[in-house]
Amino acid sequence: MLIFEISMIVAYIRVNQKQPYITMNFVKQSFLLSIILLTTGSAFSQVVGGMNFKLEKLYMEEKYEDVAYKGIALVENDKYKNDPEIYLYVAMAWYEISQMNDDAMKEEYPKALQDAFKYAAKFAKKDKEGVWYEDNADFFEDLKKAGIADAAQYIEDDKKRRNAVSAYKYMTKAMPDDPNLLFFKGVLEYMNRNTGQAERDVSMAMTALIQKYEDSKYRPSKASAPTLEDGMIRWADIMLEQNYADSAKKTINWGLKFFPDSKKLAEKASGL
Repeated sequence: MLIFEISMIVAYIRVNQKQPYITMNFVKQSFLLSIILLTTGSAFSQVVGGMNFKLEKLYMEEKYEDVAYKGIALVENDKYKNDPEIYLYVAMAWYEISQMNDDAMKEEYPKALQDAFKYAAKFAKKDKEGVWYEDNADFFEDLKKAGIADAAQYIEDDKKRRNAVSAYKYMTKAMPDDPNLLFFKGVLEYMNRNTGQAERDVSMAMTALIQKYEDSKYRPSKASAPTLEDGMIRWADIMLEQNYADSAKKTINWGLKFFPDSKKLAEKASGL
């Protein structure tokens, strides 16, 4: 049986639980509960690997407005303007605000999710080695899910589709290393009659996808993978509409390489 030092348990809980503090006495008296907490913590509770304890404390106390405003004020200071952790905290705070089931908050912050992507994009520019992104991957998966769900309501509406395009623009800037999002943005650009940008996006996305899938260690985003599957079927239909049957077949064939178990792609391939 593994024996954990009390200090290690406290440190782990501090990183993984949305509680301001847990006393040493509690840990000593509830060792079994501490072990359970180790395995059932939330996907992300604050910036993993962070050192800004003031923002961390506010975030743990769920004072998300304070986190956002204090973080924004900090990055306006030359001392902190290149600190990726602060931009990430601001992005996480706006995300949490956007997910609140509170009409008053929704009315006060109608662009909270957009602001989350805005600061996530700024974070991406500061996180030059991608270490912070990797350590906080769970947050970005949840952020993608929120953005994809928000954009979905506009995709089939000709008058509001530009909102979906805008959402994917924000997502591709915030998560530039995810070609799934870029490919679907290209599809939306075409549906929104921006053919040139659509072709550029799809071409860049395919180049990145082929390269990534050649790496046996590559693990695609679970949040955005369905958008790529859907996007490739939509793009094949676009190619067929333009009488580019060969391009449609190539698109679906690549799709089957990316998603070998996809019934939707297999059905589409059988009809080409």
